[in-house]
Amino acid sequence: MLKIGLLLCDDVDPDAQMKFGDYGNMFQTGLDPDYSSIDLVPIRCFDGEPMPERPGHFAGYVISGSKHGVYDNLPWIRNLLQFIRDCWNSKTRVIGVCFGHQAIAHALGGRTEKSISGWGFGIQATTVLSRKAWMTDYEALDGDDYNLVVIHQDQIVRIPPMFETIAASSFCQNSMIVADTLMLGIQGHPEFSTEYCRFRADYRYEKRLIDSAVHETAMQSLDEHSPHSRVILEWMRQFLLLPQTK
Repeated sequence: MLKIGLLLCDDVDPDAQMKFGDYGNMFQTGLDPDYSSIDLVPIRCFDGEPMPERPGHFAGYVISGSKHGVYDNLPWIRNLLQFIRDCWNSKTRVIGVCFGHQAIAHALGGRTEKSISGWGFGIQATTVLSRKAWMTDYEALDGDDYNLVVIHQDQIVRIPPMFETIAASSFCQNSMIVADTLMLGIQGHPEFSTEYCRFRADYRYEKRLIDSAVHETAMQSLDEHSPHSRVILEWMRQFLLLPQTK
Protein backbone atom coordinates (compact mmCIF):
# COMPACT_ATOMS: atom_id res chain seq x y z
CA MET A 1 0.00 0.00 0.00
CA LEU A 2 1.33 3.41 -0.99
CA LYS A 3 1.62 6.17 1.59
CA ILE A 4 0.69 9.38 -0.25
CA GLY A 5 1.02 12.84 1.27
CA LEU A 6 -2.18 14.89 0.90
CA LEU A 7 -1.06 18.53 0.85
CA LEU A 8 -4.15 20.36 2.07
CA CYS A 9 -4.39 23.97 0.95
CA ASP A 10 -7.85 24.62 2.45
CA ASP A 11 -10.65 22.69 4.12
CA VAL A 12 -14.41 22.42 4.42
CA ASP A 13 -15.92 25.01 6.77
CA PRO A 14 -16.08 23.44 10.27
CA ASP A 15 -19.86 23.84 10.53
CA ALA A 16 -20.32 21.87 7.29
CA GLN A 17 -17.92 19.02 8.04
CA MET A 18 -20.57 16.99 9.87
CA LYS A 19 -22.55 16.77 6.61
CA PHE A 20 -19.78 16.64 4.00
CA GLY A 21 -16.66 15.52 5.84
CA ASP A 22 -13.34 17.26 5.30
CA TYR A 23 -11.17 17.29 2.19
CA GLY A 24 -9.09 14.43 3.53
CA ASN A 25 -12.23 12.28 3.77
CA MET A 26 -13.32 13.29 0.26
CA PHE A 27 -10.01 12.36 -1.34
CA GLN A 28 -9.54 9.10 0.58
CA THR A 29 -13.12 7.99 -0.11
CA GLY A 30 -12.76 8.87 -3.77
CA LEU A 31 -9.38 7.28 -4.34
CA ASP A 32 -9.43 4.23 -2.09
CA PRO A 33 -12.11 3.95 0.61
CA ASP A 34 -10.91 0.47 1.64
CA TYR A 35 -7.26 1.53 2.01
CA SER A 36 -6.36 -1.41 -0.22
CA SER A 37 -3.67 0.37 -2.24
CA ILE A 38 -3.47 4.05 -1.18
CA ASP A 39 -3.30 5.60 2.29
CA LEU A 40 -3.49 9.41 2.22
CA VAL A 41 -1.68 11.22 5.03
CA PRO A 42 -3.05 14.79 5.42
CA ILE A 43 -0.60 17.68 5.82
CA ARG A 44 -2.32 20.99 6.53
CA CYS A 45 -0.06 23.30 4.52
CA PHE A 46 -2.45 26.24 4.77
CA ASP A 47 -2.30 26.01 8.58
CA GLY A 48 1.49 26.19 8.51
CA GLU A 49 2.11 22.48 9.06
CA PRO A 50 5.61 21.88 7.67
CA MET A 51 6.30 19.93 4.50
CA PRO A 52 8.18 16.63 4.78
CA GLU A 53 11.91 17.17 5.12
CA ARG A 54 12.43 15.40 1.80
CA PRO A 55 10.00 14.65 -1.05
CA GLY A 56 10.80 10.93 -0.91
CA HIS A 57 9.30 10.64 2.57
CA PHE A 58 6.08 9.62 0.76
CA ALA A 59 5.62 7.68 -2.47
CA GLY A 60 3.87 10.71 -3.98
CA TYR A 61 1.63 13.66 -3.23
CA VAL A 62 -1.83 15.01 -3.98
CA ILE A 63 -2.33 18.80 -3.69
CA SER A 64 -5.85 20.02 -2.92
CA GLY A 65 -7.81 23.06 -4.01
CA SER A 66 -7.86 26.36 -2.14
CA LYS A 67 -9.68 29.66 -1.88
CA HIS A 68 -6.30 31.34 -2.36
CA GLY A 69 -4.47 32.08 -5.60
CA VAL A 70 -1.09 30.51 -6.32
CA TYR A 71 0.26 34.03 -6.88
CA ASP A 72 -0.73 35.17 -3.34
CA ASN A 73 2.36 36.17 -1.43
CA LEU A 74 1.86 33.90 1.57
CA PRO A 75 4.67 31.96 3.28
CA TRP A 76 2.91 28.59 3.04
CA ILE A 77 2.28 29.07 -0.70
CA ARG A 78 5.91 29.98 -1.30
CA ASN A 79 6.93 26.85 0.63
CA LEU A 80 4.50 24.73 -1.39
CA LEU A 81 5.82 26.01 -4.72
CA GLN A 82 9.38 25.24 -3.66
CA PHE A 83 8.34 21.78 -2.49
CA ILE A 84 6.82 21.11 -5.92
CA ARG A 85 10.13 22.07 -7.51
CA ASP A 86 11.91 19.74 -5.08
CA CYS A 87 9.54 16.93 -6.07
CA TRP A 88 10.27 17.59 -9.73
CA ASN A 89 14.03 17.50 -9.18
CA SER A 90 13.79 14.29 -7.16
CA LYS A 91 11.32 12.66 -9.61
CA THR A 92 8.63 12.33 -6.94
CA ARG A 93 5.11 11.92 -8.33
CA VAL A 94 2.57 14.71 -7.75
CA ILE A 95 -1.09 15.21 -8.66
CA GLY A 96 -2.65 18.65 -8.29
CA VAL A 97 -6.39 19.40 -8.20
CA CYS A 98 -7.71 22.92 -8.99
CA PHE A 99 -5.36 25.16 -6.96
CA GLY A 100 -2.94 22.22 -6.83
CA HIS A 101 -3.09 21.91 -10.62
CA GLN A 102 -2.33 25.61 -10.97
CA ALA A 103 0.44 25.43 -8.35
CA ILE A 104 2.26 22.70 -10.28
CA ALA A 105 2.28 24.84 -13.42
CA HIS A 106 3.15 28.05 -11.56
CA ALA A 107 6.05 26.42 -9.69
CA LEU A 108 7.65 24.92 -12.78
CA GLY A 109 7.64 27.83 -15.21
CA GLY A 110 4.02 28.14 -16.28
CA ARG A 111 1.63 30.93 -15.38
CA THR A 112 -1.74 31.16 -13.62
CA GLU A 113 -4.01 34.21 -13.83
CA LYS A 114 -7.57 35.17 -12.97
CA SER A 115 -9.68 34.37 -16.02
CA ILE A 116 -11.21 37.19 -18.04
CA SER A 117 -14.21 34.85 -18.47
CA GLY A 118 -15.01 35.02 -14.77
CA TRP A 119 -16.24 32.06 -12.75
CA GLY A 120 -16.40 28.47 -13.80
CA PHE A 121 -18.96 27.02 -11.40
CA GLY A 122 -21.01 23.85 -11.61
CA ILE A 123 -20.56 20.92 -13.98
CA GLN A 124 -18.62 21.55 -17.18
CA ALA A 125 -17.77 19.31 -20.11
CA THR A 126 -14.11 18.83 -21.03
CA THR A 127 -12.64 17.06 -24.06
CA VAL A 128 -9.73 14.63 -23.85
CA LEU A 129 -7.12 15.62 -26.43
CA SER A 130 -4.61 12.83 -25.81
CA ARG A 131 -5.46 9.54 -24.11
CA LYS A 132 -2.85 7.93 -21.85
CA ALA A 133 -2.52 4.30 -20.76
CA TRP A 134 -3.58 5.09 -17.17
CA MET A 135 -6.86 6.67 -18.37
CA THR A 136 -8.98 3.56 -17.80
CA ASP A 137 -12.78 3.10 -17.90
CA TYR A 138 -12.79 5.33 -20.96
CA GLU A 139 -15.98 3.76 -22.27
CA ALA A 140 -17.86 5.38 -19.36
CA LEU A 141 -17.28 8.86 -20.82
CA ASP A 142 -19.41 10.64 -23.42
CA GLY A 143 -17.09 9.77 -26.27
CA ASP A 144 -13.97 11.84 -25.57
CA ASP A 145 -15.80 14.20 -23.19
CA TYR A 146 -16.05 14.06 -19.43
CA ASN A 147 -18.18 16.14 -17.06
CA LEU A 148 -16.68 17.38 -13.82
CA VAL A 149 -17.51 19.78 -11.00
CA VAL A 150 -15.53 23.01 -11.33
CA ILE A 151 -15.24 25.97 -8.94
CA HIS A 152 -12.59 28.42 -10.07
CA GLN A 153 -11.75 31.86 -11.39
CA ASP A 154 -8.01 31.27 -11.85
CA GLN A 155 -6.69 29.32 -14.83
CA ILE A 156 -3.36 28.18 -16.19
CA VAL A 157 -2.67 30.46 -19.15
CA ARG A 158 0.77 29.02 -19.93
CA ILE A 159 1.92 25.49 -19.15
CA PRO A 160 5.56 24.64 -18.32
CA PRO A 161 7.60 23.51 -21.35
CA MET A 162 7.92 19.91 -20.13
CA PHE A 163 4.13 19.47 -19.84
CA GLU A 164 1.42 18.78 -22.38
CA THR A 165 -2.26 19.65 -22.26
CA ILE A 166 -4.29 16.45 -22.52
CA ALA A 167 -7.80 17.85 -21.89
CA ALA A 168 -9.44 21.21 -22.61
CA SER A 169 -12.81 22.93 -22.57
CA SER A 170 -14.19 26.05 -24.19
CA PHE A 171 -13.91 27.76 -20.80
CA CYS A 172 -10.51 26.39 -19.71
CA GLN A 173 -7.93 25.57 -22.37
CA ASN A 174 -5.57 23.78 -19.96
CA SER A 175 -8.03 21.64 -18.00
CA MET A 176 -5.66 18.69 -17.59
CA ILE A 177 -1.90 18.75 -17.97
CA VAL A 178 0.72 16.06 -17.55
CA ALA A 179 4.49 15.63 -17.58
CA ASP A 180 5.15 12.04 -18.64
CA THR A 181 4.29 9.85 -15.60
CA LEU A 182 5.66 12.29 -13.04
CA MET A 183 3.13 15.09 -12.55
CA LEU A 184 -0.57 15.46 -13.35
CA GLY A 185 -2.79 18.51 -12.97
CA ILE A 186 -6.61 18.50 -13.06
CA GLN A 187 -8.59 21.74 -13.01
CA GLY A 188 -11.90 20.19 -11.93
CA HIS A 189 -12.88 18.63 -8.60
CA PRO A 190 -13.48 14.87 -8.91
CA GLU A 191 -13.49 14.66 -5.10
CA PHE A 192 -16.52 16.99 -4.81
CA SER A 193 -20.04 15.61 -4.83
CA THR A 194 -22.79 17.52 -6.61
CA GLU A 195 -24.37 18.15 -3.19
CA TYR A 196 -21.18 19.78 -1.96
CA CYS A 197 -21.00 21.91 -5.11
CA ARG A 198 -24.58 23.08 -4.46
CA PHE A 199 -23.62 23.97 -0.91
CA ARG A 200 -20.59 25.96 -2.13
CA ALA A 201 -22.71 27.80 -4.72
CA ASP A 202 -25.36 28.73 -2.15
CA TYR A 203 -22.74 29.77 0.40
CA ARG A 204 -20.85 31.98 -2.04
CA TYR A 205 -24.06 33.54 -3.31
CA GLU A 206 -25.26 34.28 0.23
CA LYS A 207 -21.89 35.87 1.02
CA ARG A 208 -22.08 37.86 -2.24
CA LEU A 209 -18.92 36.22 -3.55
CA ILE A 210 -20.73 35.27 -6.77
CA ASP A 211 -23.66 37.00 -8.49
CA SER A 212 -27.06 35.57 -9.32
CA ALA A 213 -26.11 34.71 -12.91
CA VAL A 214 -23.16 32.55 -11.80
CA HIS A 215 -25.32 30.92 -9.12
CA GLU A 216 -28.15 30.15 -11.55
CA THR A 217 -25.78 28.75 -14.18
CA ALA A 218 -24.13 26.51 -11.59
CA MET A 219 -27.44 25.18 -10.29
CA GLN A 220 -28.79 24.56 -13.79
CA SER A 221 -25.67 22.57 -14.74
CA LEU A 222 -26.01 20.45 -11.60
CA ASP A 223 -29.67 19.76 -12.44
CA GLU A 224 -28.96 18.80 -16.05
CA HIS A 225 -25.68 16.84 -15.92
CA SER A 226 -23.95 14.15 -13.93
CA PRO A 227 -20.17 14.23 -13.35
CA HIS A 228 -17.74 11.50 -14.38
CA SER A 229 -16.01 11.86 -11.01
CA ARG A 230 -15.52 8.13 -10.49
CA VAL A 231 -13.64 7.82 -13.78
CA ILE A 232 -11.35 10.78 -13.10
CA LEU A 233 -10.62 9.55 -9.56
CA GLU A 234 -9.67 6.18 -11.02
CA TRP A 235 -7.30 7.96 -13.43
CA MET A 236 -5.71 9.63 -10.42
CA ARG A 237 -5.40 6.30 -8.61
CA GLN A 238 -3.88 4.60 -11.63
CA PHE A 239 -1.41 7.48 -12.07
CA LEU A 240 -0.30 7.21 -8.44
CA LEU A 241 0.15 3.43 -8.82
CA LEU A 242 2.35 3.66 -11.92
CA PRO A 243 5.86 2.23 -11.50
CA GLN A 244 8.27 4.83 -10.18
CA THR A 245 10.74 6.26 -12.70
CA LYS A 246 13.77 7.15 -10.59
